[in-house]
Formats: sequence, structure tokens, C-alpha cells
Amino acid sequence: MTPSGRTSQSPPAALPFSPTGESGQAAIALVVILSMFLLGTVALSVDFTNMWFHRQAEQAAADSACQAGALDLLATASGLSLSKTGFTPGTAGDCASSPGATMCFYANANGYDGAGLTAGAASNAVSWSFPASVAGVTAPSSSQATNPFLTVSIAENVRTYFVSLFNLSKYQQIDASATCGVIGVNAAAPMVVLHPTMAGSFYYSGGGTLSIFGGPQRSLQVNSSSATAVEWLASGVINLSQGGPSQTGSDVAIVGGPASAPSGGYSGGTTGSWKSNALPVADPFGSVPVPASIKSLTPSTTTSGAWVPYLTDGCPDHSGSTGNPAEACKEFAPGYYPNGINLASVMNDYSTAIFLPGIYYLNGSLSASHSDTMRVAKPAGYQRTDGVMFYFLSGSLSISGGSGLPNSGIDNVAATDLTCDGSAPAASLGMPSTLSGNVLTAQCAANGTYWDAGGDTTDSRGAPGSRGLLVFQDHADTTNPTFGGSGNLTFSGVLYFHSTGYGDVLSLSGGSSSGAFVLGEIVADQISLTGSGKINLALNPAPTTNMLKVGMFQ
Repeated sequence: MTPSGRTSQSPPAALPFSPTGESGQAAIALVVILSMFLLGTVALSVDFTNMWFHRQAEQAAADSACQAGALDLLATASGLSLSKTGFTPGTAGDCASSPGATMCFYANANGYDGAGLTAGAASNAVSWSFPASVAGVTAPSSSQATNPFLTVSIAENVRTYFVSLFNLSKYQQIDASATCGVIGVNAAAPMVVLHPTMAGSFYYSGGGTLSIFGGPQRSLQVNSSSATAVEWLASGVINLSQGGPSQTGSDVAIVGGPASAPSGGYSGGTTGSWKSNALPVADPFGSVPVPASIKSLTPSTTTSGAWVPYLTDGCPDHSGSTGNPAEACKEFAPGYYPNGINLASVMNDYSTAIFLPGIYYLNGSLSASHSDTMRVAKPAGYQRTDGVMFYFLSGSLSISGGSGLPNSGIDNVAATDLTCDGSAPAASLGMPSTLSGNVLTAQCAANGTYWDAGGDTTDSRGAPGSRGLLVFQDHADTTNPTFGGSGNLTFSGVLYFHSTGYGDVLSLSGGSSSGAFVLGEIVADQISLTGSGKINLALNPAPTTNMLKVGMFQ
């Protein structure tokens, strides 16, 4: 008890949240801290978003520049002489030292001048290199493209704001690159005219008709950049109305022109079109090696051939032009023919020449005239995949006069003999079930080229495969092949005429009674279709031929 007589009491306890407390100051501090954090996050997001957008723009520019450079590599591989590329394939460079390069033009069009990086300033650099290989990509052969791959790299100094507080640099370097180039792809080769610049490299006139059936959508490719790469007279016709995968029409593609099809001179069906300013294609058989080992061989018979009677090794001639049954057909064997083969000089008129399956290496022309007939022999052990290939070191295939005229004394050939699997050719081709005149078939090869015991190629017998090279003219041989006269011609295989100077002209001519069927491809430097004959070409629907195309890899 206190002196005043009052009872002592303890002071009241403080309230938990007294109005006079300082807890509100802590809340304000928390809000400030959170605001600063959010502000920093926004600032970082702005910087990183800006860098991301620059990275995307760089990548688009690198992709564009790389593809443009790769197209130049493709054009070079296709034999076009380009004077404005501004770079040398195989030699690395950049836009600071070579601003006129193709890659620089396209990078600049996308906002990157490639003048070079400058420390502490907005700037960019564009450079390129030619890698020897690309992971996961098979390079084409060196004969098709020496430097097939291209990498374009872009580096840019990008201005940042909040990020610079951490690394003490106002600019961040952002990098992007693209790797592309040319690759070999399997594609059914169309009829290809290889000359890169000539006016009239494909010429047709008279009453002649070129009809193409089946095959890829692009049936006829003309590589010439001339504005008049295709020339015609009004009576000539290119009929592609039954070309293409669906046989409803296919395309003519021309690097140059004319820009529109001739009135009445082209029929593209319902799905075909006439396309100018197309990209060139590379020589589809440019990497195929020559059959060098054959030159060292000697034919099993003389180079003038040997007479055989009817039905021997499939001799189809039962008329016996010499009056001697033992001399029905002149038979030739594979091997080296140092002076070529002139049928008129080694057998009588109205005679038949048969060629045993294999490779014929000729240093001179194979000439058929008068009323000569040429066929493939069928000796014991003959297989459907057998055939012949005529390789011309010099000279070429020359057919004239009445060679191939129908002759009742010579048995016809079944159309099913032309295919590797024994099937009938497409009905749209209009081919009869049996064929008269000259009938020659190439070997069936897995990759559509040729095969031999000497191992000159890596190709092999097809199973069933497709008919490969029937005629293969050396690239140094400028002799022009000629398919003329008034007889019938049927070839199953590839007719390939290309010289390094683009001087090989395939002339297809003949009278109104002539007809020609080709099951396969025709590749030549120039093609001239004249007279009133008809050429019926059925392109191989199977993708067998290796051709170059541009691809983006990384």
C-alpha cells in the first residue's frame, strides 16, 4: 500500500499496433524496394528484348546473304560465267574489304553495311568463309562443285542501358551466322539444254513436234540467259500437255527468255506453264567418270564385226541381205574401236547390225545410213538389265538416210524390252506394242549411269534400276550428233552430249514418216529440231540423276 493509502497498480501494456508505432515506415521501404526491383526488371527486359530483336534481324540478314551467295556458287557450278559476284569461291572475306560481294549487297539491304566493328559505337561486320565440310551434309563431287559450302557471319554492337551498369560497357556484341551451299540431290532429270548464253540454244521449226510424257513437273530446261534462248518457227510445236507427274501438263523453264510462249508453238496442258527467268541447273552427268579401262580391251571379234545367222545371239534378220543365210547380221562386241564404226563400210545395204551387251569405246563415229538397222544382241545368259553404252572419245552417233526404215524381213522388238522390269511403257506415249527400225537400250543401273567390269564407276547393275547412259560423248569432243533420215528410232536410256565449250549440237530432223521414241533423258549443249519428224520423249519418273540445288544447312 502506498503512503497515500492507495493500492499500487502496474502500468497498462502497450497495444500491439499502436497508432504511434513506426511499422508504416517499413511498409514504405518495402514498396520502394519492390518498385526498384520491378523497374530494374523492366529495364533488363527492354535491353534483352532489344538484343533479341537485333539477333533475329541479324539471322534473317545472314540467311538472305548466304542464300544469295550460294546461288552464285550454283551458277558457277552450272557453267555460267559471273562477273559481278565480288568474291572468289574458296577465299574468305568480309564486306569491309570486298563491299561489292553478293553477300554484302543482301546484308546491306537488310540493314547491315558490314563496314566493321568499332569499339564503343553502334557498328556491324559481315564476313564469309567456305567450310570444307558441314556436319550431316554430304558434299557433291569435286567435279560438280569445288567449294560447295558457304558460311556468312554477322556481328553487331547493340546499345544497352541497364545491362551496362553490370559490365561497364554501353554496347553488347551480338553474333549470328548461316551456313548454306549446293548439294547433290536425286531428281528425275528433264530434257536439259546446257549452253549458258547462246541465242537459239533450243531451236525448233518445220513441222517437227517434240512431245514429252510423264516425268517431273519441269520437263524442258534451257540454261541460256539470252533473251531469245528459245527460237522457233510457227510450224514447230512443243507438246507438254501430257507431261508431269500427273500427265496433265508440264513446264518449260528458261534462264533467259522469251518471257511468253509462242502462239501455237507450245502446249502445256492444264498444269503446265512457260517460265522465264528460271534458275539454271547443273550438268546432271558432269561427275560421271569415263570408262577408261575399256580402251585397253580388244573386242572379241574384229573391229569390223562378224557375220552371224538368223536367231544367233538374237539376230532378228531372216531376210539375209547377202543371199547367204549365214550372213544375216553383223555382230559387234564391246571394247575399243580406234576408228569408230561405219556400218556402210563393213556390211551391205539393208543389213542389220547387232551389238553384244557392254561398253563400246569409240575413237570415231558410229554411223548408220542407207537402210541399216541397229539392235542390241541377246547372247546366251542375256538378262533384261543388260544393254549397251557408246562412249565417244571423238566422233558421235550419226543416223541418216533410210537407217531404221521398217523392214518385213526383220523381226520387231517388244516394247516391254525397253524397261528394266518388263513393264509396258506409259500408254500416253503412243508407242506400239512392237517396234521396228533402230532399237537400242542402255544398261539398267542402280543410279542411272553405267557399270562395267573395270570398275570405272561406283554404279552397279540395276535390280531393276533404270536405263542409264546409252550415248556418252567426251567433254573434249565437239562432233555434233545427228539423228536424221526417214527411219524409226527408239532409244531407252540417256543421250548425253556435252563439251566443255558448249559446242555439241544435237540435231533432230527427218521426213514426215519418221518417228523417234526416247525413254529416258536428253542432255545436250544445244538442240535443233527441224524437218517434219516427231520426237516422243518419256522422262524417267524415278529419281535417279544427281543434280545440284541450293540448300540451307545451319
